[in-house]
Amino acid sequence: MKKILNILFWLALIAYYFVALSFVSTRRGETICTSVKVSILDSLRIHFVTTDDIRRIVENPQKKVRGKQLDSINTARVEERLLQNQAVYRAEAYKTVDGTLHVDILQRIPVLRIINRYGESYYLDETGHAIRHNRNYSVRVLVANGHIDQRAPEKKEFDLKELPETDKNRKILRELFDLAVWIRDNELWNAQIEQIYVNADGDIELIPLVGSHIIIFGKGENFEEKFTKLETLYRNGFNVSGWNKYQIINLKYNNQIVCTQR
Repeated sequence: MKKILNILFWLALIAYYFVALSFVSTRRGETICTSVKVSILDSLRIHFVTTDDIRRIVENPQKKVRGKQLDSINTARVEERLLQNQAVYRAEAYKTVDGTLHVDILQRIPVLRIINRYGESYYLDETGHAIRHNRNYSVRVLVANGHIDQRAPEKKEFDLKELPETDKNRKILRELFDLAVWIRDNELWNAQIEQIYVNADGDIELIPLVGSHIIIFGKGENFEEKFTKLETLYRNGFNVSGWNKYQIINLKYNNQIVCTQR
């Protein structure tokens, strides 16, 4: 008898589960979208996009969502439209039974601002993806300018990983990107280096925050070796001779530093 009651209990529980599921599904199918809630999860850190920017994408006149049945809203397509914005790294759209369409946004995190030789400005994010410069908002990151040919992504986006090996701009952008990431991750040099300049020969020059000298870095390679030499000079040389004795510090040669006095 106890075994039969146990079986009946589980059958009733399963039946209740399916009835409840059917009720919720029916109710959800009849629910109208009455609001859109946008959450920019990293808004305290980055301000490339605002909630109004996201709302304009989600609720544009051609793709209205308010007033539509909740089940008829394709969240995957909403996410696709949001990801067309260069500053959006991740977008998640989901619905709740109270009639709300939720949109959660993560923005791209810039590591380098490029100002090319045409005066155009754009950012490269942590993945090497290009982001147009927003005139209403600037991010405080390392700046690279000078003889950089790669145009800003006004109409066509680009990603460093997708640029072909034969692209003449890929090499210098890759060097600048790798150098910017290395500097950002190093506490000493992140505080000291404020600008990168690419000269006509393609050599990289660094502009420090402290001192009135220019650092000729050469090509974007052997970061650790070059910065180790520079740190040794700073600690053992400048502490004795002062920070303004030299005009140029050249790190491009192996196993030596060439300094030009003022």
